[in-house]
Amino acid sequence: MNRILLVLALLLCGGAQAAPPDVARPEAFAFGGTVAEIQARLAPLCASLRLRVVLPMTAPLARESQHQIDCEGFVYAGQPRKVELVFQDDRLDLVWILIPEAERASIVEAFAARYGAPSFEIPFGTVYLQLGAAVRRQPSEVMFASSRQARAMLAQLQAATPATDP
Repeated sequence: MNRILLVLALLLCGGAQAAPPDVARPEAFAFGGTVAEIQARLAPLCASLRLRVVLPMTAPLARESQHQIDCEGFVYAGQPRKVELVFQDDRLDLVWILIPEAERASIVEAFAARYGAPSFEIPFGTVYLQLGAAVRRQPSEVMFASSRQARAMLAQLQAATPATDP
């Protein structure tokens, strides 16, 4: 009798589908937050934190300073990840969450399950304008951008796209 119950339990569990990983932007990534504020939020969530000054500045909105926090072990989509947080003039504007290439398709599926169809697909990756988010192809990572950064990126993309006549 116990074996029958065990087999039934295994069959029922085997038929259940796992929920897609949670791909929402974590609350710890508060866009516009200062380096000090975000460091304090991340301290209990990262296995290690490293703050770097980026010189020369490469971020498009940085006028006075560019900093980056590298966080190891942050749990995103159910797995510990490396996260890179980019600050332009002491404001958080970009978050890059590195994911293994083998997980990219499941992350894109989880975005679609949660948010619907992407705004568009380009060689860069799968883009969700309404979220200020993308799943990049190379390197394989999830990107979240502040609204001001997303506007700058969209303007840059539009400038690089040739106009077509109707």
